[in-house]
Amino acid sequence: MKQKSPMPFFFAGEQISGFQLIRPLRVRDCSECWYALSRENRTPVAVKFLRPEHPRIAQFYAMAEFLQSAPSPFLIRVFDCGETVSGLPYAVMEYAGGGTLRRYLSDHGKLSLAESVQLLHDMLCGLAVLHAHGIVHRDVKPENIWLTTDGDFRLGDFGLVRLPGYPEERGKIFGTASCMSPEQARDSTSVDGRSDLYSLAVVLFEALTGERLRPKGSFSEIIRFILADRSAPPVDRLKAVATEKPARLLARMLEPLPELRPRSAAEALAELDAMELPKRN
Repeated sequence: MKQKSPMPFFFAGEQISGFQLIRPLRVRDCSECWYALSRENRTPVAVKFLRPEHPRIAQFYAMAEFLQSAPSPFLIRVFDCGETVSGLPYAVMEYAGGGTLRRYLSDHGKLSLAESVQLLHDMLCGLAVLHAHGIVHRDVKPENIWLTTDGDFRLGDFGLVRLPGYPEERGKIFGTASCMSPEQARDSTSVDGRSDLYSLAVVLFEALTGERLRPKGSFSEIIRFILADRSAPPVDRLKAVATEKPARLLARMLEPLPELRPRSAAEALAELDAMELPKRN
């Protein structure tokens, strides 16, 4: 039997802390995100709320405060955070009106090479800032990459980030199985930034080819597939849709062993910037 989607805690038209809720964007068991308008100037924003039983409220506030001053235009900006009168934590964020990369790929099939290069560049820039502060995203996927109305890319949804100073129980496995690295499929609490590079390369494979790297299935089925998979990175498949150098960079990012990948997002970005690649118009 198909599980019922959770009901929103709020209702359309409700006014909370300087903004008016218009429609829900995502509703989950312990959180929900709304499209809203500023009551002062009617500027569109996205507002994320957590339920009191959410297990990561402290990390939510810490990440919201980081994103208010994060020196990167490629991370979804946070304008404000606080608590509603009913005690629910919230963050007011930039609204990316172009929708998610998942929706774009569903509508268009894939990106051009120039668009894919831009996507790779922008996400590496954003990840480099996170990793420089000891933050690992742990859920890089098309659903968490947003497009602005101008077609720029933003990395968002930081609900699963690993933050320095917040200990975690070892051995837990969480994230999105279809995009996670092999080491995240073994222990999601012990990964470093190289795991995000793997996930980003999975996203780029789909963006370039229009095909998903892994077969569909339940969370546990995909985890078993990842742990049993011994195939080499699909460099020939990537070469067929991209030029030699970016294909080899993505293949290195898809190496099953972290030590065979670029050492950091900054290193991968420097390698990408040194290539002569087509620019997006």
